[in-house]
Amino acid sequence: MEEKTAVEEISRLYPAVHRCLRPSGRSPRGGDVTARMLSVLRCLVAHGPLTVGDLGGRLRLSPAATTELLDRMESRGLVGRVRGRSDRRRVYVRITDAGRAASARAGRGDPGYDDPLVAAVRTMTPQERQGLVDGLRALLRECPAG
Repeated sequence: MEEKTAVEEISRLYPAVHRCLRPSGRSPRGGDVTARMLSVLRCLVAHGPLTVGDLGGRLRLSPAATTELLDRMESRGLVGRVRGRSDRRRVYVRITDAGRAASARAGRGDPGYDDPLVAAVRTMTPQERQGLVDGLRALLRECPAG
């Protein structure tokens, strides 16, 4: 594929993919955990406790959006915030047992949650999956840091 054609096709497809897969504020199929909350839980499962700033950065959320989301999650018992031991100014987010259980339910294909990315990847062949991952890695490698 020629460069110009590739740029046009990526520019057309990227917004459509983003709209299809982005976390929203809606609870998936009546569940009590939104897709964005699930992103937080999965990040904490994968990386352990993170500072509020690190978590927001990993999820590409503004500080205000991160705080608002964590407030809602904390009120539901999904996460907890604790001050750092060596530096009391740092606040860490930890997943709770309830948060871990909610993440596990979603990962098992709980009928209350159907992650659109998981559903889409499930239908792809192993070669298509690898090609997509390779292409996304190449695209990210060439993007300016930000």
